[in-house]
Amino acid sequence: MGARRDIRLGLLGLAALLLAACGGQEEYIGAPVPWDYPLMPGDASLWKTLSVEEQRRALDFLADGSTIRSSLGEDE
Repeated sequence: MGARRDIRLGLLGLAALLLAACGGQEEYIGAPVPWDYPLMPGDASLWKTLSVEEQRRALDFLADGSTIRSSLGEDE
């Protein structure tokens, strides 16, 4: 009987750990990070904050050899 209790407690603890690990994370909805291009440090995090239109613009800049951050600048 004690072994069954230990298994149940272990499973309960594992479930609590998994739920805690998932808590507070928002689901990301958008285009995947463009790993095919050379990215600067922090670009993956920045990418997930961009709107769909900003992501499209950033992809154009990346395709031309520029950076995601430069795509956020104002056009002159």
